[in-house]
Amino acid sequence: MTALLNAARTGFAEIWAHKTRSALSFLAIAVGSVVFIDAFSAIVHTYERLEQQKQVSGMARMRISQNNSQRFASPDDVGPPPVFTYEDVTALKARLPGMYMISPEGRDWMNVFQYGEHRVMTGVHGVTPDWAKRDFVYTLKGRFLDWHDVENKLRVCVLVRKAPPPPSNAYNKTMMKKYNFSGGFDTLVAHNDLLGKKVNIDGYTFTVIGVLEELPYSKRPANIIGSQQDYKILAPVTTLIHYNFIGSYQSLDVNIDTGSEASFGETERKVANFLKIQFGDSELFVIENQLEAIRERIATSLKSALVTISLGMLAFIAGGIGIMNVTLATVFARTREIGIRRAIGATRSDIMLQFIVEAVMLGLIGGLIGSALGWLWGVPVKVMLGMGGSPIEPWMPLVAVLIAALTAFAFAIYPAWVAAGLKPADALRAE
Repeated sequence: MTALLNAARTGFAEIWAHKTRSALSFLAIAVGSVVFIDAFSAIVHTYERLEQQKQVSGMARMRISQNNSQRFASPDDVGPPPVFTYEDVTALKARLPGMYMISPEGRDWMNVFQYGEHRVMTGVHGVTPDWAKRDFVYTLKGRFLDWHDVENKLRVCVLVRKAPPPPSNAYNKTMMKKYNFSGGFDTLVAHNDLLGKKVNIDGYTFTVIGVLEELPYSKRPANIIGSQQDYKILAPVTTLIHYNFIGSYQSLDVNIDTGSEASFGETERKVANFLKIQFGDSELFVIENQLEAIRERIATSLKSALVTISLGMLAFIAGGIGIMNVTLATVFARTREIGIRRAIGATRSDIMLQFIVEAVMLGLIGGLIGSALGWLWGVPVKVMLGMGGSPIEPWMPLVAVLIAALTAFAFAIYPAWVAAGLKPADALRAE
């Protein structure tokens, strides 16, 4: 312990005596610490978002949709493929008991929504209570649709209040302005309390039983299976079919979540058999394997995160090389001192300890400076630049300092070994 304390005291004196050289060494490691903290916070943030997304979106999902390519498969027999009706959904549920979610969905476009003197354009989605089991990024006021509403074809609806859009560039803002035909509806819902009110949709009176408020984009898990539908009004799918919002020529899409990845393959085979039995040809519908899309998206996100952390490690290695160069230069500059110490009884291990401790002190100080700079960059600076703050956990700077010290230790071994290998007589002759 005494030898270690003496080495630390001598090392600090050497660092203080060569402030410029030491500052450059600090900077090399500090850059590595900044990159590492930023990279690791990005990995943690990515992992947390993926876990949230998996909880919200589910993993074992598939989607049945109409195969529109069949419409033009033959020039002599052009016509739409058969439609997936609500009765087919009921039959599918009977064939697949125990599924976590079987959620049919149909949409009607360009509907006239009227409340008082306000008349705006919007769209209506027909769903069931199962819709709320996945991708639910809302807070609910009032109540959601229930099976009583669906079974009795009640004219009730749930409105979606949009969250403020995220920061965007001029081009995206222009495209939104060009294609957002339902902007008037969004404004109407945002500025009026419609819960419990009577509204008119295409001439039919509906009661607003609930309002879904979108979570802010900063708190919303991103959809890991593609772009999310732009929902405006949700009503019982049976109601929309009964009142001809969804025509007999329109096919329902069906989202299925098995609740378990282990049962996904077997469920997919059962769905294909059901389509073949029900419609005579399973090719008339497409079974979208969303599980594979989710896995690919997760793998891509994690690969990007690993690339980021690799950059952090490369920055540390660059800093370590800088410390090795500085330590080697120090060894050659202090050759005579090494000879004197060896002549008065210092062992090779004492010499190695001296230079390793000095290098580790450079790494520790550089790591501490880099941790402070990493926090400044990741929290206040990024926020001021509009980039969003990094989720820096308290343990990240500690790990960065530890890695900085270990890096300095690893790269100081060779220079310390060179110093310890100098023969006392040769070292004493050095000028």
